[in-house]
Amino acid sequence: MSFHTTAATRFDSFDFYQTSYKQIGDHAIEVNVLVPKTIKPGKHPLFVKWHGGGLTAGTAAYPNWFSAFLVPFLHRNNAIAVLPNYRLAPEHNGDDMLEDMADFWTWFRSSFPVYVASKVPSIELDFSKVLVSGDSAGGWCALQSIIILPQSTIKACLVQYPVTNAFPTSLDDTPMGESIPPKKVLDDFLASIVPGTIISSALPPARDAVAPMLRAHGRWGEFFGTGKHLMPDTRIEDAMFFVPTYIIHGKDDTNVPVKWSHAFVEKAQQTFPETRFELVTPPGDHGFDAEIYEEDEPWLGEMLRNVEEDWLF
Repeated sequence: MSFHTTAATRFDSFDFYQTSYKQIGDHAIEVNVLVPKTIKPGKHPLFVKWHGGGLTAGTAAYPNWFSAFLVPFLHRNNAIAVLPNYRLAPEHNGDDMLEDMADFWTWFRSSFPVYVASKVPSIELDFSKVLVSGDSAGGWCALQSIIILPQSTIKACLVQYPVTNAFPTSLDDTPMGESIPPKKVLDDFLASIVPGTIISSALPPARDAVAPMLRAHGRWGEFFGTGKHLMPDTRIEDAMFFVPTYIIHGKDDTNVPVKWSHAFVEKAQQTFPETRFELVTPPGDHGFDAEIYEEDEPWLGEMLRNVEEDWLF
């Protein structure tokens, strides 16, 4: 069976389930589950992927942001994928997002097995083999997950162009070829927010410019927060451990500059010299890997084999 897909067919080879892991008032925060249609009875590894969107936009089951190479990767490892949402800025701050992450991981260990048993009773979940992943802002979620959880929870990490710090954005920058909207656009957006509104999902392209605007107009810290614990590049200084971590980051990234991944890996290697950190920087802008496959990119095949060794063995 071929697992080459387009965005429109990305999830066709999986049974797709949707539930929630958390309720705030009458607002349920969604989590999606992908089970390969070819899966056999028995125990299976787990793949948790957090979505991108600048911590201000995006939604978990958006196929355009689920890289094509992940489909054959999940199938050959008979892995179950779990795709959670989380609250978004500026309606919510970084501490709210960290709270959602902690609540998700509690649900993952305590309630997820019961949920899966109700849908696919022939399979078991192998919690000794958890790979955490995420693209862009989802990389922030993945790296933070490692730090907030006990050492035995996550086996390895695979992230794409992760947000590791509150990197500066200039008004002259053109992320993904788009100009930063003027201050009035941001002011109007902020004025339109109804106090108490809960936002945990925004289907692209909605809100795509919010994060760049907040940074470029100097208001990111005001809404997200500025504590040392809010960004992986400073929080890792106080971490007690880390897991093998693999980072894919296009060297031509105009949204999240690749230099910040280099800086994070350098600090991580100094802090945890016994832990494997691997960074590959092929040509490409933000999201360059959306439609690539291992057979076309030898570096990708090599990296994923290393990921599998750390994840599954």
